[in-house]
Amino acid sequence: MAALLRSRWLYLNLVTLALLATGVWWWQSKPQSLASASASWIPDYYLTNATISQYDDQGLLSSSIYAKRFSHIREFDSTDMLQPRFNIYLNDESAWFGRANEGLILDSGAQINLNGDVLLTNGPDLKQPLSLHSQSLRLFPSNNYAESDVQVRLASKFSHLTGTGMRLTLSDQSLRLLAQVNGTHTISR
Repeated sequence: MAALLRSRWLYLNLVTLALLATGVWWWQSKPQSLASASASWIPDYYLTNATISQYDDQGLLSSSIYAKRFSHIREFDSTDMLQPRFNIYLNDESAWFGRANEGLILDSGAQINLNGDVLLTNGPDLKQPLSLHSQSLRLFPSNNYAESDVQVRLASKFSHLTGTGMRLTLSDQSLRLLAQVNGTHTISR
């Protein structure tokens, strides 16, 4: 009986020791993994007061973005921007211009998320001038497309509109406001 009791205590002591060793190992490895995860989000490069230009298949300038600071993070394949200013050049020699307080480039420029006092305008277009103001806008330069899910203010030559949610095709200025649309329109004489 005494031998049986000793073997149970031996077994319990070994299990307790194994659990204690596993707990110590887990406790020491956890801070290291958190430190390495936060260290991996450090930008692999950054640029200040720089311009990034993209060209189409024919070698023509299709868009350019200037920012006070670009910070690229490899793990997310994204680039943060501070105070971006951008131009999108269309094939018919028209252009769209814009600015925001901050932005995020995703998928090597396929999508650009703009936030804070966003302006998008076709600027000096004499036939159909159009300006959009919003707090958030997603821009897809290669598709000549922009969208927003928040309130947008639109100002054109004779109209002023507000709406929540917007879809805009830049090439033909096809605009769709999705909800809560209010506006005024004046007739030129």
